[in-house]
Amino acid sequence: MNNKILYSLPFYWFWGTRLRSASVAFHLLFEWGAAVFLILALSGGDWGPALYRGILCYLAFISLYEIGYIINDLKIARREVGGRLRGPQGAHAAWFWTWIATRLSLFAVTTVLLGTHLSLAWWTFFGALAFVFALHNIIADREIKAGTFLWLSWFRFMAPMVFVLPAHLVLGVGLACSMSYSAYRQIGYLDSKGMLLMPGRKRATFRLVFFLWPMAGAVALATFPDALGFHLLTGYFGVIAILGVTFSKAAIWLKSRRRIA
Repeated sequence: MNNKILYSLPFYWFWGTRLRSASVAFHLLFEWGAAVFLILALSGGDWGPALYRGILCYLAFISLYEIGYIINDLKIARREVGGRLRGPQGAHAAWFWTWIATRLSLFAVTTVLLGTHLSLAWWTFFGALAFVFALHNIIADREIKAGTFLWLSWFRFMAPMVFVLPAHLVLGVGLACSMSYSAYRQIGYLDSKGMLLMPGRKRATFRLVFFLWPMAGAVALATFPDALGFHLLTGYFGVIAILGVTFSKAAIWLKSRRRIA
């Protein structure tokens, strides 16, 4: 199949230009897995419809988000010093508008399927996302772009769940996301842009400590029933980080045993 046709499919731009083997594992565990866990844990046992709604919300999100990617990769990056030229560079303008049109169409379809076309919350959430991504593409100052990246990571994490979870638990999940997931992504972004010297951030031990610190907040909010989403998400991240360190150390031990043998 023509590669340009594949790029017309929502999610494929993200897959083809940004996902790598290591980042797939991170997204699987710290984004998609976390979303599924929270939806299952907080949907009151109505798992099928909740997961279906979550998938549609993610499709709506990734369709809109990839428009920002397309503009960044094919237009903005060419003007930046050291800009990353991702995607099918040099494609005809007709393809550029086709890629955007297919995503806008899917966003419209998912909006109707979810019945959110008259929801003010829906349009303010995704309007804010579009606004932040537009600023991220327009702003040339790297230090200021770090702020827009932080919020883009927050929208990425929250989008599949914010219209699925009980409304009174959303703020707790959003707080936990900003303290753990978004803060962790921010460190990686700053390091990748040469604005932060932190070579040890990729260690499993660093990830463990980073994702265990929000447990202090979980203790502080232990008596607040609406903080249940905060408790579950910080607990989930903590468990994943512990398992990561355990498997990392086990792999090192097995490797050393093989060398001895």
